[in-house]
Amino acid sequence: MWFKTIFRRKPAAPLGPGSATIPSAGRLFDEAFLRRLERMSMQARRTLRGNPSSGEHPSRRRLPTTVFSEHRPYTPGDDVRYVDWNAYARQEHVLLKLGEAEQDVHVHLLIDASRSMTIGDPPRLRLAQQLAGALGYLALAHSDRLHVAPFGQQAGRSFGPAQGKSRTVDMFRFIERITPQPDTRVGVVLADYARAHPQGGLLVLCSDLLATDSLEAGLRALAPPRWQVLVLHLLDQRDLEPGLQGPLELEDSETGQRLAVTLDEATLRAYVRAAREWRERIAGLCARRGARYAPIMSHWPLERQIIPYLHARRLLS
Repeated sequence: MWFKTIFRRKPAAPLGPGSATIPSAGRLFDEAFLRRLERMSMQARRTLRGNPSSGEHPSRRRLPTTVFSEHRPYTPGDDVRYVDWNAYARQEHVLLKLGEAEQDVHVHLLIDASRSMTIGDPPRLRLAQQLAGALGYLALAHSDRLHVAPFGQQAGRSFGPAQGKSRTVDMFRFIERITPQPDTRVGVVLADYARAHPQGGLLVLCSDLLATDSLEAGLRALAPPRWQVLVLHLLDQRDLEPGLQGPLELEDSETGQRLAVTLDEATLRAYVRAAREWRERIAGLCARRGARYAPIMSHWPLERQIIPYLHARRLLS
């Protein structure tokens, strides 16, 4: 796609395919931010398959409980602690109290680590690491089962499944050590990942979606109700409005291919229109496949803008 390139004026020094580097891997957050973040949680659908022994997400299961929701007839072997004796006194039928069972869910964080993710101010990959760190911390803090997987042309070595806040430091170290990959095939990676994790779960994709293959093939493999997919589309302001004019040489950030062009007002207007239509097609595709789509600009502050944005869209609660 022609708008996947980076912009560089001709006199600038050459940028080879291997020159992109990950930004400095300092601390992702401070402890005060994590304490504030812990008050929130990720919203998971009841249809996801989870484990009722732990976790805080609502489910469709009804289990014997002291928190009443509905009755069912008592059967031999049921725990007599959950018999509704008041109902028995009124109806002379032995009924068991059932309540909504809470569950943990599998949370899968997939991080696009392709070279185009190193572009941006700040780089999109750094934002993807921060988002994965924040959402991963929420998953661990609320007893979900966490998987983190960077990917390029295929999914790389992953972290997890992990459960419990005791794995927080290991998760942060794993995320900070993610290194850029040459390019990406997001559709193939998502389809392969779905086959490798048949239990499903809540999957968050952090990507610029600049790939040569189809996102639709991946979303088709991640269909609800087994999967709940959130696509976080990471964008840099220059992706949408390059703000350049005149003779330029464009270089594909992943393949290194170059193209000499002259940008005038008409060309820039056509680019802005094409970029808008591209995002609209992705949003429509996600809606048709049951996924949530959330575009995020790389310059947005994480705590002051991105977290409230996700909360307002009911992705966090």
